[in-house]
Amino acid sequence: MGGIERNTITLANNLVEMGHDVHIVVYKKRPGLVPDPRVYIHYFDIDKINRITVIGLIYDLFTRTFLAPLIPRSGFVWRGIYGSWFFRLLLRKLEKQFGSIDKIITRGQGAFEMLWRLRDPRCYQVIVSPIDPPSHGWLDRWYSRLLFAGKNNVCNSTGVMESVKARLQAYGYSARQLVVISNPIPIDRIEQLSHEPVTLPQRPFIVHVARLTYQKNQELLIRAFHAANVEEDLVIIGGGQDRSKLEKLVVTLGLDGRVLFLGQLENPYPWMRAAKLFVLSSRYEGFGLVMAEAHVCGTPVVAVDCRGGVRDVLIEEQTRLISEPTVERLADKIREGITDPVEVRREWVERFEAKKIASQFLELS
Repeated sequence: MGGIERNTITLANNLVEMGHDVHIVVYKKRPGLVPDPRVYIHYFDIDKINRITVIGLIYDLFTRTFLAPLIPRSGFVWRGIYGSWFFRLLLRKLEKQFGSIDKIITRGQGAFEMLWRLRDPRCYQVIVSPIDPPSHGWLDRWYSRLLFAGKNNVCNSTGVMESVKARLQAYGYSARQLVVISNPIPIDRIEQLSHEPVTLPQRPFIVHVARLTYQKNQELLIRAFHAANVEEDLVIIGGGQDRSKLEKLVVTLGLDGRVLFLGQLENPYPWMRAAKLFVLSSRYEGFGLVMAEAHVCGTPVVAVDCRGGVRDVLIEEQTRLISEPTVERLADKIREGITDPVEVRREWVERFEAKKIASQFLELS
């Protein structure tokens, strides 16, 4: 149900609707979402396939037991050697059965780490989170060369692209391509889902939709909500490892009954449509898909000015609701978003319409 999975399926569905044959290759578990039935889906557990053979099992044990601990953060290097080899075999099999493959798109670092040796000009790796600044150590230089140098790098926001560019320039490397293509938004589908009937609270509320993790920084959100002292309640949609810690914080701040944890919902959009305000409190965001989805629902957004794509989504007069990452400033913006909201314009979300984004992938040469 995460962003990578949703964006992959949205892109695949729209490419199929545009008349293309599309295959999704899943490396691990079966996805929670199901694509258009015209999309071919292949389950290909590369790690499991590798461990079936005696040589593969020995290789896996040796690299995980000795090489990975010896060389920090190098696990992907050893997995990518056999991962890329097995993927080439799969590619040959698919082309033998279905004909020539024109484009290969990998989304998310876990995917292109597994295929770092795939130096195929048809391959475009979509980078969905800002890359850490260069550390100027030999390991960082080596990893940067393996992962980004000479590759077709597609970044889902300007902030992500700038982080990749800084890493490459620091070490004197260059990319084969370095472009920005935003995440695809299925606008019509979200609008349809947002009108499904659900039981909503009697009191007005603001909403937050995200995994309950360190990256999403719900502690800042809850403290800022407390400091804002608004009449509206706070509804938090999403599951994750930080839930118990956040529930304790709510009790500590005396917000019992004012903050509602709904867990992960298959369809959060009716809540997003009914909310007076959507608030994003992340430490970093590759693109910030939920902000664009809130705009589809007609809901204004307050967001912390973090690394990544916040300023790609929030443009023009929306920028006045971008907050510094402090409790006081975010509380100020929450109050402003409620008392003086920005009227959401249709063209702000139409930039990310799924078929437009699919066409941009097709135009990559």
